[in-house]
This record gives sequence, structure tokens and C-alpha cells, in this order.
Amino acid sequence: MKATEIFDACYGRYRSLHGWVEDTTAKVRAIDLDSPSSGYSWRPARGRPCEYLADFERIGRRSLRRPQWMGRLKLFEIYFVHSMEYRNAIKLVGVAEGTFDYWLQEVKRSAGREFSRCGLFPPSRYSHA
Repeated sequence: MKATEIFDACYGRYRSLHGWVEDTTAKVRAIDLDSPSSGYSWRPARGRPCEYLADFERIGRRSLRRPQWMGRLKLFEIYFVHSMEYRNAIKLVGVAEGTFDYWLQEVKRSAGREFSRCGLFPPSRYSHA
């Protein structure tokens, strides 16, 4: 499997867990006793998703720690971690669109290799470890 595909799989899990954690943080759900129950619904233990989020960010940053790659690290932070919209991310990173796209592929390759090496991939195995 290619490093960019590994990155995409890990990033997909990161985004879904990030949304789930945001939905469950400091909110109390109201119970409607008049509506029928949908049955048992498994929810992951809260600790594992938070660990995955932290490991994704930590390993991604570590894979881009070369001094000459500070712009790529900024791209990772803005575009992937903070989920900035594509056009706004290009402006914030401060490079041309072609350079941004080239750096985007380099970030995916570098981080994908590191995710595979560190055991973040496959995400299903990480969750059950």
C-alpha cells in the first residue's frame, strides 16, 4: 500500500474521531422517553479515540520536523489538523497553489510512512490494541 493511501486512511479515521469527540465533549444528551429505542449502540471507550487523535498529530509533526520543511509543517497544522478550507489554507501557508499541492503530496508521503512505521496504520488494529 502506498504511503499516501496510508495517510488518507489514517486521516479519515482522525476526522471521524475528531467529530465524535467534539460531539461528546461536555454535552448532556436529552432523553426522549416517548420515542422508541434503537437498541444497543456500541461506543468506543473515550480514551482510545483521544489517544489516536494525539498520536496522529504527534507522529505527523515528527515526520515533518526537518528544518527546511517548516512550510510543510505549517501546511499540516493548518490544512489537516485545523481542517482549514483549501483556498484559505493556501493563503495562510503563503505559497502558490502549485507549491501547496506539491507540499501536500510530500506531507502525505512522509506522514504516511511514519504512520505505518509507528503502528497508527491500520486504524482498526490501533483501536483494538
